[in-house]
Amino acid sequence: MTQPHLERTTRTEQVWHVGFRPDVWAWSDWRYATDNGRFDGRWDDQHGNFRTIYTADSLYACLLEVLAKYRPARSVEDQVAAIDDSDGHGALYPDYSAGNLDHSWLNDRLAGHATQDGVYCYVTHSTTVAALRRRFDPAHYGVPATDFDAALLKDSAPRALTRSIATWLYELSGTLAVDGVEFRSRHGDDLRMWAIFERPNDPEVSPRLTSATQAPLTPDTPELRDAMALHGLRWS
Repeated sequence: MTQPHLERTTRTEQVWHVGFRPDVWAWSDWRYATDNGRFDGRWDDQHGNFRTIYTADSLYACLLEVLAKYRPARSVEDQVAAIDDSDGHGALYPDYSAGNLDHSWLNDRLAGHATQDGVYCYVTHSTTVAALRRRFDPAHYGVPATDFDAALLKDSAPRALTRSIATWLYELSGTLAVDGVEFRSRHGDDLRMWAIFERPNDPEVSPRLTSATQAPLTPDTPELRDAMALHGLRWS
């Protein structure tokens, strides 16, 4: 098979990450790989042999990603909207089950900023999508897709497919080698994101990241307020 025509990006970026104390930039501990020894990120390793760290071009983008799972389900919003509250009692007994975030969420989390370099496969670029389409059959991974396209790669569900692609990219060598994946957030194409691969003998923080800093998040962090507003979240 001929060499794949993958779109690569090589430049230095200012990036953000939201993670946990004590070091927001450290690789996640393997004890959190709860999916049969694998992490559950979209671009994590399908075989559980290496770790990734996810970064974005803004703190806002990071927070949209990590807060998405707390969004109220559309069906819940519809049911609440359909309740007849003609007597006004709803204001006395507000619903705190859906779309609420407890302040304890902030306790162990930190926001990090760093300088990032490296070579990344721009996974939803047209040339990359065409190359991957020739190598990966969605049906093989249990994905009922009618075609292999960029939308499929941005879908949060087919993790076996995207993680297998990450494993394949990780194993490329020579002129094809990459340090990770560049992609766009499923919450909007304006949000640029990366997954950095852990390599053998890497230190506790990826050498692709330098000048790293970290700071706590508070309810008044502007990016946190904006991300919660977009997702329809509130503090409980």
